[in-house]
Order: sequence, then C-alpha cells, then structure tokens
Amino acid sequence: MVKSKSGPALYLASVLSLLLYIFIAYVVKRHESFLLLTCYTLLFTAFLTMWYYAYSSKRVRWLVVLAIFLRVSLLLAFPNLSDDIYRFVWDGRLINNDIHPFSHLPTYFMSPGSPDVPGITSSLFYQLNSPEYFTIYPPVSQFFFSVSASIFPESVHGSAIVMRIFIIVAEIGSIWLITRILFHYKLPSRHVLLYALNPLIILELTGNLHFEAFMIFFLLVAVYFFLTRRYIISALALAFAIASKLLPLIFLPLLIRRIWGKQLLVYYVLTAIFTLILFLPLINQELINGMSSSLSLYFQRFEFNASIYYLLREGGFYLKGYNTIHILGKYLAASTFILIMGYALLHNPRRVKLPEAMLWVILIYCMLTTTLHPWYLATVVLLSVFTPFRFPVLWSFLAFVTYVGYSETGFQENLILTTIEYVLVYTCMLYEIYIHYIRSTNKKVVEVYE
Repeated sequence: MVKSKSGPALYLASVLSLLLYIFIAYVVKRHESFLLLTCYTLLFTAFLTMWYYAYSSKRVRWLVVLAIFLRVSLLLAFPNLSDDIYRFVWDGRLINNDIHPFSHLPTYFMSPGSPDVPGITSSLFYQLNSPEYFTIYPPVSQFFFSVSASIFPESVHGSAIVMRIFIIVAEIGSIWLITRILFHYKLPSRHVLLYALNPLIILELTGNLHFEAFMIFFLLVAVYFFLTRRYIISALALAFAIASKLLPLIFLPLLIRRIWGKQLLVYYVLTAIFTLILFLPLINQELINGMSSSLSLYFQRFEFNASIYYLLREGGFYLKGYNTIHILGKYLAASTFILIMGYALLHNPRRVKLPEAMLWVILIYCMLTTTLHPWYLATVVLLSVFTPFRFPVLWSFLAFVTYVGYSETGFQENLILTTIEYVLVYTCMLYEIYIHYIRSTNKKVVEVYE
C-alpha cells in the first residue's frame, strides 16, 4: 500500500526540490532570513521524503541522478549566501600575476605606493570579508582559484562558474566513492542519499563554492584505498586532501592501531612527502608566516556558532569581565589534540569501523572549536553515512538557521537559536549513542536503523 502511493510523493518532492534550489540560488538574498529558512525547511522536508521512499535500488539510482542534476541546476548562479568567492578570486589573481598569496595582507595593495596589480581593484577589495587577515587556503584550493581566475580574469561571476564546474565533478566523484565504501561494508546503498541529497551539502558546497568538496573527495579516495590495502595511493590521496584543507590532519592518529610497525611508518612518511611536494609551489617563509598567523587568529579571534566555547566564554565574562578567547582558544586547541590522541589510542579498531572513528574525531573538533560554519558539517554528514548515527542529519538542518543573523548591514548572532541548536543536537546524539550501546551489548534489542 505504501509502495503504490509513494510514486506521486516522490515525484512531487523531486520537482519541489528543483524549484526551491533554483529559487534560493538565483533569487533569495542572504539577509532575507524568513524566506531563506522557509525554503530550506521545505527543501529538507522534500529531502526526507525522498529518503523515506528510496526503498529500492532502482529508486536509489534515480535519486542519485537527481542529486547530480540538482547540483548542475546551480551552475550559473552567483554564490549569494557567501562572500568567500571574493577572496578566492583575489588569491587567484595574485597567483596569476606571480605574487605569492601569503606575501601581503590585502590592505597592503590598497595602500599608497603599493604595486598596481591587474584585477586587484578597490571594488574587489571592499567585497572581502577579512581584508585584515592573511589567506588560509592551501595549494590545491589555490590551484583552482588560479585556473578559474585565468579563464575569467575580469569577471568574478565567470570565475565562480568555473569553480562550480570543478566542484560538481568532485561531488560526482564523492557520491560514487560513497557507494563503493558502502558496498565494502555491506551497508544499504540508499545511505548515499543522506549525503547526495542533503540540502546543506548541495547549497554550501556546490551553491556557495566551499572547497570542502575537494577535501571530501580526496579523503574518500584515501579511505577507499586504505580499506582495500593500497596504502601508497591512499597516502597520496590523503596528501591531496590535506593540501585542499588542513583538517584531514586530525585523522592521522586513527591509523596507529589499524596498521602497525613499518607499514604505519611508511604510510606517514609517504603522506608527509606527498604533502610537501604539493606545498612546494608555494612554500617559503611567507607561506609559513602567513599560514601560522591565520591559524593563530582562527583559534584566538574568530567565534561563530560554537557550543562548549560559548559556555566557557560566559564564564570568562563572569570571572574576568571581558572576552577571554585569546586564552580559551589555546586551551581548547590543546584539549582537542589531547582528546583526539586519547581516542585514537584507546578505541577498539575491531569494533569501530574507520569512518565511525573518523566521525568521533571530527566531532571532538566541532564541539571544541570556537568557529563552526554550516559547511564545516559537510564532513560530519559524510562520515555519518557509514554509521548508524543520524544526529548529523538533524545538525545539518539546524546549523543553517545561523543565517538568521545576517542583515543588510552586517551580522549579529542569535544565541537563543544557537542554544536551541546544540540542545537538540546533543540530546539526539546522546540518545543515539545510548541506543547504539544497548544494541551492541544486547542482541535482543530491536533494530531501529537499517
């Protein structure tokens, strides 16, 4: 009965999704909070409907094709929900003029007596969201910035389209690799839809041009070849992931108890060598100084949509009377390292699959960071696909609510909404951990996940 009536609901959800993605990408502005969140809620409802009715392999394949088509529908849109594109183009134009992107702060090029660089204009400068900070993007990202800026040297929108083509290709590769890893673990193929059709993934990666898309693709390549014991290719892919975003470095300790002795040492050495080779085109003292400055500022100056940090910050206000982020940032970064190393050394690799272990590691990072933008959750959603945990899907809905803080004049975070977000996410997470623990210790518990 359910199957016979599911067709119209599935097709309606598909058409509604296409229309909503087009409307959000081409019409809605970031500061139009009510309209944006209404559309996103409808999108998420359509996504859950498609997930619910994807009970056959034929429907899964059809919905995977739809997921790709939805991404392609965004091809010509300008990333209205993010202004990071301007920094991407800025860095790309610098590289194309033989200027190291870490050599100077953007403000340098606007100062009297600075060199006149083609494409580095005051109009582009005033669109940058962090002109007083060094860039934070590693070599692989910089390569795509450069290529995109070279194809359209005078058009930000044109460069954005080129970047989006690259990202769509990476996303297609990621979706295929997810299916291969699901097959390796003998998990249902429909789980790929939790990533492929998730509105946060589509809007933030393909729509807003966040380069987590490349990091995720290379990370999946690394995981797939690690699982199939082709360690050299895995190490090379992991190096590409690190050179796309530095975040995959946090997963390296998890290998300590999965491969041993000489194999582990060779894997680490190869990863280091490949990473160094990828950084060579940019590596110099300017890169070291600029990157270290950016990372220091990230942990000690930036704050957005945090959880544990916000609680500690309130304690700092109460005890000190001012924002203690410059102190808390250091301690939270150190705590993140200690907890990740502790988990890596203590978890049982025979009971915990590699993707599940990676999920807990990145959750440690997300819970202790001072800054958690919605697109940072893309990796969390990805890794949850290979586990029985679904709270990241809820998180991918709630994190988008942070867009409420944007207005035509700036941004003001709504801490009430942030509190609701984390209360719901942590409650769901703890409940699922509790259920999963019971299921793993008591075979009589009814299965609640597929």
